[in-house]
Amino acid sequence: MGLFGKKKKEKLEEKKIEKKEEKVETTQKTSSSKNTNGKSTKNAPAKSKTEKESLAKSEQPKKTGKKPIYRVLYDKEARVWVIKKDGAKRTISSYVTKEEALNRVKELSASNDLNFIVHKKDGKFQKK
Repeated sequence: MGLFGKKKKEKLEEKKIEKKEEKVETTQKTSSSKNTNGKSTKNAPAKSKTEKESLAKSEQPKKTGKKPIYRVLYDKEARVWVIKKDGAKRTISSYVTKEEALNRVKELSASNDLNFIVHKKDGKFQKK
């Protein structure tokens, strides 16, 4: 058996061990939810790490309170219209004409349920 076959076997064994450890953790969580009387409480079932992480990620946008806004701005140095999201350093995309940028920002705002603001060439608000 070659070197690669050994590595595959080692990876499979590691995965099996991880699965066993997760099972042990879930059984420990359920057994620790017992009262002093020895009766188990009717709590929600134990959640895996991925469920906890997804819950934590879903709670993060709620903390900010406001949804981000797309902005259509004119970049004088590059002489292009750019689309940026509030708080972002990088541009989403850039276009030669304002009309192209408006079409794209409308698509983005519709698909992500976000608002957009359009600026004039001098930086003043044109449309909210």
